[in-house]
Amino acid sequence: MSDKKIPDPEDIQREFEDFVQKRFGKNIQVFAQELPSSFLSKEKTEPEEKNDLQEEKKLDEKIFSFNMKPKDLKEQLDRFIIGQDEARKALSIAVCDHYNQVSLHHRHPDLDDHAYYAKQNVLVLGPTGVGKTCMIRHIAEMVGVPFVKADATRFSETGYMGANVDDLIRDLVTQADGNIQLAQYGIVYLDEVDKLAQAPGHVGRDVSGRGVQLGLLKLMEDTDIDLRAAHDPASQMQIFMEMQQKGKVEKQLISTRHILFIVSGAFTGLETIVSKRLNRSSIGFDQAAKETIDRYELLAEAMTEDFVLYGFEPEFVGRLPVRVACHPLDEEKLFEILKHSEGSIIRQYKQAFHSYGIHLSFEDAALREIARQASREETGARSLMTICEKIFRCFKYELPSSSIQELVVSEDVVRDPAGSLQRLLRDAPQTDPVDIREIRLFEENFFRKYRMKICFSPEARNLICQSAQTKHVGIGQFCQNLLENYEHALMLISQKTGVNEFILKEDVVRDPQQALEVMVRESCIQSSSDQSEKREPQSPVL
Repeated sequence: MSDKKIPDPEDIQREFEDFVQKRFGKNIQVFAQELPSSFLSKEKTEPEEKNDLQEEKKLDEKIFSFNMKPKDLKEQLDRFIIGQDEARKALSIAVCDHYNQVSLHHRHPDLDDHAYYAKQNVLVLGPTGVGKTCMIRHIAEMVGVPFVKADATRFSETGYMGANVDDLIRDLVTQADGNIQLAQYGIVYLDEVDKLAQAPGHVGRDVSGRGVQLGLLKLMEDTDIDLRAAHDPASQMQIFMEMQQKGKVEKQLISTRHILFIVSGAFTGLETIVSKRLNRSSIGFDQAAKETIDRYELLAEAMTEDFVLYGFEPEFVGRLPVRVACHPLDEEKLFEILKHSEGSIIRQYKQAFHSYGIHLSFEDAALREIARQASREETGARSLMTICEKIFRCFKYELPSSSIQELVVSEDVVRDPAGSLQRLLRDAPQTDPVDIREIRLFEENFFRKYRMKICFSPEARNLICQSAQTKHVGIGQFCQNLLENYEHALMLISQKTGVNEFILKEDVVRDPQQALEVMVRESCIQSSSDQSEKREPQSPVL
């Protein structure tokens, strides 16, 4: 072993700063990230070796043993994505083919599959807000690989101002918590790729369009990327320290051979190019029928020559063999998203109001009105949050400070939020805020003890306060006596229906035993029909 003393990191940083300033001038200042102490160690510690084994096991379990079928993957996507049936099928097939090939290559590393297997990178065409990012993110989660999303507009050709496309691969390593082996099986999603198209008749160097296309070519096939970027001071600092320590620099490379690339864009104007081609080919046949094809059906008919005319390099388009067009979301699809999707924005608003002790529920007519207003925005599913925020802003501000603990959203509430709020506050029973807090505390304790949520309606709370005062007992004790035998029955109902949230109305206060018997009887009837429906369970009302 060499007796050469390992230099102190601070001394190395000062030496590196002197070197940079001598070469480039004193106006250059170097900022370096603090390096972990393990960087100077030549041998891996026992915890590091254990982590390596855990990471390898993770790869074996999630990627190298991949066995999902396209239908399985699509069924999982159906839980979150409404519409875009063809896009979900195409993505499911491409992803399953890709990771089955990865698994095959791992089991048979000597197999020369490169000669006959072409990576199925995907091109998705469609407007904003139709679920492109959501689909791809859920796919990455189901497969268990890191996922990076970026906009094509942030990149420029290497050597010019702007991000370098190689940074996409470095971002994958970051998303994989530094696990290079896991990162090289990740998914890169590049949006707004249509902005890379070179305008017809463009003269001169196009560093943000054609230059980025050329930079992406090598990434989408099979190349090795150096993780230590030349423009990153922290990376250069590590290189300098490694040179001082070992006398040489070992490159940290990551292969893009098994990284799946998915690109998307709105491709405004491409339908015109496709339409001209179709009309030329249909002269004397069925030209009138061709002219009735809508924009997104035209995008589905796009061929390589159309993309080339649009401004893409033939080699770039050729590396995207799987192409699929997404359709805009109409009013009916937006309604289905609100009502049935597990990613519905309605869940977020229910949780937001629940944090204030307010139970939020929706009538179907209200959901349809929200979908109707959102469809006019023409920004897809993103417009649902825009509309909901406009509706519920005043309710979020006023209701947490009131005695109201239930909000039923009707069509009138959606159409006239301010007027509905005034009527709700005017008609709300006036209850002592201290008593309300005690009722809320009982509800919270019930949940902590039995893992089931209960919520007394405003009318029930008012009656509890009156009854407790009449019987000269505390609010908490009254509620405890009231629901003395409820926990076992509610657990039974929860097991049958999957529901763990219950709204307790004034019938419970008047005759708790009779109300419970009705609830158990109705749950037995309802449970068989609910099992066949993939939708969010409705909260039973007592």
